[in-house]
Amino acid sequence: MKSSFALTLAVSLLLAACASAGEATLEATQAPPSATSAPTSSPTLQPTITSTPEPRESPTPESVYSYETKPVSFSAQDGLKISGTFFHSQDDVAVLFVHMAGNDDSQEDWIPFAKQVAQRGFSALTFDMRCHGGTECRGGSEPGWVTSSWDMRAAVKFLRNQGFKRIVCVGASMGGRACVTTAFDEELAGLVVISGTASDDPAKQDLNQMGNPGMPKLFAVSEHDPNLKRTADMQALFESAPEPKSFQLLPGKAHGTEFFKTQSGSNLSALIYELLYSIRDSV
Repeated sequence: MKSSFALTLAVSLLLAACASAGEATLEATQAPPSATSAPTSSPTLQPTITSTPEPRESPTPESVYSYETKPVSFSAQDGLKISGTFFHSQDDVAVLFVHMAGNDDSQEDWIPFAKQVAQRGFSALTFDMRCHGGTECRGGSEPGWVTSSWDMRAAVKFLRNQGFKRIVCVGASMGGRACVTTAFDEELAGLVVISGTASDDPAKQDLNQMGNPGMPKLFAVSEHDPNLKRTADMQALFESAPEPKSFQLLPGKAHGTEFFKTQSGSNLSALIYELLYSIRDSV
């Protein structure tokens, strides 16, 4: 009888010791509470700096939306007629795609991706900046960043006239720089800069002074961009931008829309879609 009681007491003490150890381990592994951040009305885009991104697949849309494609034209403030293509889809968010500056670059560089965006419900506008594609050149004494801002304002005005209040600017190289400049002139809903730079306008350098500094922002560049100092310039641009923001350092040496011809294209596409979905789903 005594030995049975002793055995029962020993087992009980052993179980109690195990339970106490489990509670101590649980308390030790719990992360300390994070500091409370100020509330924001803008969509949340987690800040990341990634040099070796994990492979991503572009999210499959729950529904494939039908959309209408039509050629359009609109005029810059100096009267220059600008050629574009409008992909009219279902949602109230529109994406403005801006191409690079090479002699062979034009809106055609963005059209395949614009179609994919439209299939996901976002309307899109591609267009030819002056002296590219179907848009003629027009001389003048103004610096290039002035005339390019005229083209950009005309493109944004076209989308505003279609009823879009939420516009995301996605630009590659020269187009990225143009998007940054436009972010000071307009209240954009989102900003994507791929292999770009800061604005050429000396008065538009402080990104905290953008029309909507709290919009989600994505900056992407290759580790070995062929343009001198471009990788460092993009990281500096990211660091100077207010939250929310994300920086993606992609492997290789692709530049601008060339990414979509490489293995990094699916990663970059997925990041852009995530930003667009965050804007669409925000109140």
